[in-house]
Amino acid sequence: MRRIPDPKQHRRSSPTSTSPPSRYRLFGRIILGLVILVVAVVGIGYWQIHQLARQIVVADPRGSAAASPLLGANILVVGVDIRRDRPEEGVRSDTLMVVRLDGMGGWLNLLSIPRDTQIDLPERGPSKINAAYAYGYLNAATLYGADTTPEQGGMALAAETVSSFLNLDQRGMRVDYIVQIDFDGFAALIDALGGITIDVPRRIVDDAYPTPDYGTMRVEFEPGLQRMDGARALMYARTRHADSDFGRTERQQQVVQAIMQEIRQRNWVERVLLLPRVLQAVTGNGTTPAIITTLPLSNVDTLLALGHIAMTLDPALIGRYRIEPSKVGVTTNGTNLIWDPNDIATLVDRWLTPPGEASEQARVQVFNGVGVTGLARWTSDELQAHGFTVLTPADAPPGDYPRTIVYQVGDAPFTARRLAQVLNADLVNDAPPGIVSEAEIVVIVGKDRAP
Repeated sequence: MRRIPDPKQHRRSSPTSTSPPSRYRLFGRIILGLVILVVAVVGIGYWQIHQLARQIVVADPRGSAAASPLLGANILVVGVDIRRDRPEEGVRSDTLMVVRLDGMGGWLNLLSIPRDTQIDLPERGPSKINAAYAYGYLNAATLYGADTTPEQGGMALAAETVSSFLNLDQRGMRVDYIVQIDFDGFAALIDALGGITIDVPRRIVDDAYPTPDYGTMRVEFEPGLQRMDGARALMYARTRHADSDFGRTERQQQVVQAIMQEIRQRNWVERVLLLPRVLQAVTGNGTTPAIITTLPLSNVDTLLALGHIAMTLDPALIGRYRIEPSKVGVTTNGTNLIWDPNDIATLVDRWLTPPGEASEQARVQVFNGVGVTGLARWTSDELQAHGFTVLTPADAPPGDYPRTIVYQVGDAPFTARRLAQVLNADLVNDAPPGIVSEAEIVVIVGKDRAP
C-alpha cells in the first residue's frame, strides 16, 4: 500500500526553512555587526579628535588646571587680531568671553567682557583689559620662561588678568583653560560647518567696517532669519559702529549659540564625518594653527563633558551674560571703562549659577494692545499668581495686535518660555517696537485675550 507523505513533516524537513538556532545565529550576527560599526565610528572619531589635539593643544605656562570640564570649569575664549603677514602691526585681543562649562550638569553660561574695561597691568599700570594679551605675547619668555611661545604668553596673561578682574581667586577658582582663535580660524570653522543660521533682530548698517588692508567698507544686515557663511558671520560678530561694543558682544554670543545649534542638529555619524573638515579649518595654512587651546581635548573627562553638552543642551537655553552699563555701574577714565566691583560680583554670581528662572530674576511688564480697560492689569495679576515678578502695566503704542506676544528683551529664556506657555502666546527674542521698558520680558496683550 502506497504511503502518503505527511505535509507537516515535509515542511519541517525542508532545507529552505529557518530553524530557531539559525534565526538566533542571524540575530547574533546583526548585533555583532552593529557593535562593530559603533566601535568603528567611536574609534574613528577618537582618532580624529586625537589628531586635532596634537595640532592645536598647547601647554599652559601657568601650570596644569585641576578643574575638570565634567565637574565644572572656566574657559576663556580670546578672539585675536593677528596679521601674520604684517608683524609690524602688532597683535591685540578683539574679544574676551568666559565660558562656565558644567558637563555633568549639562549647562553652559557665557560672560562677555568689554575690551575697553580698565585693569591694572603689571609694570604698565591702568590699561585696557585687551592689552593684557598683547603684553603677554610680546614678553612671553620674560614672564613665563624661555620655552614659552608668544601665543602661550598672551593666552596666559589674558587668563590671569581676567581671573583677577572677576575676583575668581576669592572663590577658590581661576580661569582654568584658554582657547585662542583668530579671524581666519573663526570664518573657516563656520565654513567647515556649512554655515550658520542667524536671526538678525534689527537692521544693521556699518559704514566703517575694517578691511584686511586697513581700509573701511560698508556692511549691511537686514532683520530676519538668514544663512551666513564664515566671512559674513565674522562681519556680523565684529561690526560695532551701527550701535556699540555692547551690541557687538551680544552678536558674538548669538553666533556662539548658532554654532552650537549647527552641531547639535547633526547625528553622531555626521559629527564624526565633520571632524576632518574642522581639523583642516582650525589648523590653518601657516605654522601656527588658527585655533589653539590649553583644553585637553583627548582626555576622557573633556570628551564626556563636551559630548554630554552637545547631546543634551538646547542652545536657546545657554546663559548669556554681558558686562554693560544697563546691568553694571560704570565710570570712565578717558575711553577706559571702570566697573562697579559690587555689581561685577553680583553678575559673576549669576554666571556661576546653573541657568534657570531663579538665576534669571527676570521682571515682566504687560502692555495693553487692545484698549479694553483693565486688561493689562488683569493679565499682570494672573502672571503674578503664577510666580512672575511683574512691573506696573501700561498701554501699548497704537497698532493692530491680533495675538499676544511675549518679547524676551533680556537674557531670560527659561522665564520667557514658561510665560509664553502660561499665556499661550508667541515668543519673540527681541525688543518690542516703540516700547521702552526696564523689564527683561515685555508682554503685549492682543485681541486673542480680550473678553
